[in-house]
Amino acid sequence: MVKLRVFRAPAILMLACLVSSVSVYGTQLEPYTATAEFTLIDTNDQTRSLSDYKGKVVLVNFWASWCPPCIYEMPELTRLKKQLSDRPFEILALNVGEKKYRVRKFAKLINFNLPVLLDTSKNTFDAWNIKTLPTSFLIDTDGNIRYRVRGNPGWEEKETITIIEQLISEQSKKTPIP
Repeated sequence: MVKLRVFRAPAILMLACLVSSVSVYGTQLEPYTATAEFTLIDTNDQTRSLSDYKGKVVLVNFWASWCPPCIYEMPELTRLKKQLSDRPFEILALNVGEKKYRVRKFAKLINFNLPVLLDTSKNTFDAWNIKTLPTSFLIDTDGNIRYRVRGNPGWEEKETITIIEQLISEQSKKTPIP
């Protein structure tokens, strides 16, 4: 009987985490106005700055490997990037507070192949005034934050993709046709 209870406790905890991740799903992108910048090292020791992606719409996703809702949305983010691969769109996954070795191992384990940047000191997390994970921001082609979402808005939902496509189309309106 005792062994059964010991076995059930982790299962109940995992079920609670999955239910909480589903309840986070469905939150909406909310308009948000701010300017932002960061310079971080990726898992391959390359320095990347948000300004490197000027001219593209960028989804900046703050996550951690211990966060069930973060893990839950990773396959959606991968499929979203694939769906918009022919557009000026990038996803940057900013890991918060974990060591490079752990993050690399985790990304390889789940076959997560989006650019992963390391905010090991949590300075970017704090500077962007984030309180919960996952939190994501949509950045327009000029580098301005336009939307924020705490949780998973459903990255493959029509409403979410429409917002991203609107931001992408704003760039095409700015670019003069020769």
